[in-house]
Amino acid sequence: MAVRTQFRQNALVTLTAELARWRDSLVRLDAPVTSALKAGANPADIEAVLGASTPPAVLEWFQWCAGVEYMPGQTIGDSWAIPGFWPVALEDVVAIKADHGDAGSPLLTESWVPLLEDGSSDLYVAAWSGAGEPVVVTVTPEFGPPKVEFRSIDQMVAVFNECFARSAFSLDAQHQLEVDDELYAEIRQARADSG
Repeated sequence: MAVRTQFRQNALVTLTAELARWRDSLVRLDAPVTSALKAGANPADIEAVLGASTPPAVLEWFQWCAGVEYMPGQTIGDSWAIPGFWPVALEDVVAIKADHGDAGSPLLTESWVPLLEDGSSDLYVAAWSGAGEPVVVTVTPEFGPPKVEFRSIDQMVAVFNECFARSAFSLDAQHQLEVDDELYAEIRQARADSG
């Protein structure tokens, strides 16, 4: 047990650094969402919404960012932290879960929490069973059942950071985040192949 705890503590340090790097990428690009990202919530507030058995990586996520502040004149694209998606507000978690239920998928029958949303029905969610490490599942009802997209929150954030570093995620002429789909697929596959 001590080895697992130590490993998770080291992983959290890595996740903390990777989340900070993501925010730095948004600042470097001068992405519209930068000034609208809410500060992270404290652990007690997160556990009050998500429960005491919330995995450390999910706690870390909401300690990094508890959603996007909505401002007058803001467009949906102004909220994007990656192309098409923004961080779920902690106060919206319960309502989003109620709207989606288990989405007809065994991936969502145990514990799950939405991390990123697109404003309609598409989500990136952390899903876990028991004391297991959460995987990241994409929920895209128009395109089929939920599927595992990343083996961990850490992997998802690392992929996103590489996408920013290699310009797979960049700003378009309207100052909105866009994705180079081919480069994104290449980066994602390379990370999946590396274990």
